[in-house]
Amino acid sequence: MILKDIVALLREEARNAHVVDDERIDDRLWEDFIMLKRNQFVKNHYNERQYVELNTLQTEKLTLSYYDSALDISGVSIGSKILRSGAVPKMIEGRIGPAIYDIFGADIISHNIMYVPFDRLRWAGSGNVNKHCLYAAYYDNRLYVKSNSEIEKPMMYLNLIAIFANPIDVSTFDVTTDEYPVNDYMLNYMKSEILKGEFNGMLSKRSDEINDSNGIIS
Repeated sequence: MILKDIVALLREEARNAHVVDDERIDDRLWEDFIMLKRNQFVKNHYNERQYVELNTLQTEKLTLSYYDSALDISGVSIGSKILRSGAVPKMIEGRIGPAIYDIFGADIISHNIMYVPFDRLRWAGSGNVNKHCLYAAYYDNRLYVKSNSEIEKPMMYLNLIAIFANPIDVSTFDVTTDEYPVNDYMLNYMKSEILKGEFNGMLSKRSDEINDSNGIIS
């Protein structure tokens, strides 16, 4: 289902399928709670099972540029031969780190890239066997890519497949046509949590129907 359809489903249940001319709750508020409850479900599942589900994944294409920590006063020292990506949309993070499924080059020669924790990046590829391998780590909202043989130097782009906190922020996502990245049981969870929680209280409250700011509720 696309996001618009999920909002419509929740709204219909919230008002018991009654047709009304004037909606009391803005779509943007529905969308925010859908995102928050999805993230809660995914994070709990990720912490418990420690794997990601394929239909929750999205792909972000990132531009790479050279990075020299010696020239970056706020940077970190991780050695030479480093590429750094542009800003990454916020990912869901669990106890074992961000919910990354795969990282690979988006150039004509598509290199496979191994994800490692950031504190291991400076030592990754230090052996004779793995010095030609590419490694990536996530730090300060960016990905850092390195090898010890400079095979990453021609790379200009990177594809990151992960579970992102807000699907709408991903550049490849079209909110009007793309399926919102949730499972059916995630949808049932979100519906239950939203309707019995936050929106149950909001919908039960009386408001100033005239909206004339006179403080009188009709």
